[in-house]
Amino acid sequence: MIDTNHQHRINSKILSDCYDAYQQGQGWTLYLLDNIACPFQAEYKGNSKLSIKPNQTMTVLELVNSVYASEDDLECFMAKVEVEIAGVFYEVPLEDLKIIEADKDTQQAVADWQFYINS
Repeated sequence: MIDTNHQHRINSKILSDCYDAYQQGQGWTLYLLDNIACPFQAEYKGNSKLSIKPNQTMTVLELVNSVYASEDDLECFMAKVEVEIAGVFYEVPLEDLKIIEADKDTQQAVADWQFYINS
């Protein structure tokens, strides 16, 4: 069962002691890397300019923006994942996915990110 107390977890575990956008990006990166176990199965719920159709099933392979070239990259942190659909690889925003099958920690981390990005 997913814990729906997203705001408490975001404030106390992810963004505590973060004073700027750079630190918030680091907090989210560490939280997502520590809690998302890839691969997992998901369904696409976004509107892609790529050839990904809504409700298309995909395998999520990894969090792709977990390594940064500079501190500026973290100031506009947006969680993206690499997915595979029928042998083709794409990068999509984590908030555009609906989990089909994943462990509890992955489900919780994705739900926390989606709550944060949509609030």
